[in-house]
Amino acid sequence: MVGPTQLIGINISVGDHVTRKLGPLTVNMDIIWATVVAGLVVVTLGLVLRSRATSGVPGKFQLLWEFLVGAVQKQVDDSIGPRGAKVVPLALTLFVFIFTCNLFEVLAIGSKLEWLPAPTSDINLPLAMALTVIVLVHRAAIKNRGLAGYLKHYFAQPFPPKLFFINGFMNIIEELVRPVTLTLRLFGNLFAGGLMLSLLAALVIWKLGPAPIGAILSMPFTVVWKLFDMAIGAIQAFIFALLTILYFDTAMAPDEAH
Repeated sequence: MVGPTQLIGINISVGDHVTRKLGPLTVNMDIIWATVVAGLVVVTLGLVLRSRATSGVPGKFQLLWEFLVGAVQKQVDDSIGPRGAKVVPLALTLFVFIFTCNLFEVLAIGSKLEWLPAPTSDINLPLAMALTVIVLVHRAAIKNRGLAGYLKHYFAQPFPPKLFFINGFMNIIEELVRPVTLTLRLFGNLFAGGLMLSLLAALVIWKLGPAPIGAILSMPFTVVWKLFDMAIGAIQAFIFALLTILYFDTAMAPDEAH
C-alpha cells in the first residue's frame, strides 16, 4: 500500500528539457521545436483565413477572427486612440501566438520530459517576447517625443522638475520592472500548470490496499485541470496583449496626459 507519506517523498521533476550544447550555451531543443510548431500553426491560420476571406457572408472562422480583431481594435482605440492603429497587429499576433503556445499545456501528461511542451512554460520565450515589446515601446516613445523629450520625461514626472533625481530613480526602476513582471506573470502561471500535472501524475501510484485510488482520482482531476488550464492560458495571453497596449499608450501619449 502506498500512503500519503510515500507520496510526499516522491521526487517530482518539472522543467527538464532535451538539451544540446551550442558553444558555451545550453539550448533547450524541445522548447525551440515547440516554438517553431506554434509559429507554424499561427502562420497556417493566417493563410487559411486569407484564402477564405470574403467581403460577402463570412464563415465561422472569419467571424471568429473579425471578433478578435474588433476586440483588440476597441481596446486600442479606448486606450491610445487612432494613433495606436499600428499596435493592433502586434497585440493580436502576441495574443494568438501565446494562446497557441499555452494550448500545448493541454497535450502534457505530467511526465519528466514533454516532447511538445508549452514554450511559454520556459522562461526564455516569455523573456524574449517581453524584451521585444519593451524595445518597441521605447522606440515608439522616442519617435513620439523626440530623443530630448524622451529623456526629459524621466526627470519631469510625476513630481515637480526640482525633484528630478527622485523622478529619474522612480521612472528607471519602473522601466526595469516592466519586462520582469511581464515575463514572470506569463511564465509563472504556465510553470505552475506543469507542476500541477506532475503532481496529478504522481497521484497515480497511491493505493489503499489493493484499490488504485490514485489512478481513479487522477483521471477526473486531470480533465478538470486541463479545462482550467485552457482558461488560464487564454487569460494570460489576453493580459500580455493588454499590457502591451497599455505600455504603448504610455509611450505614445503626450506628457500632459500622464
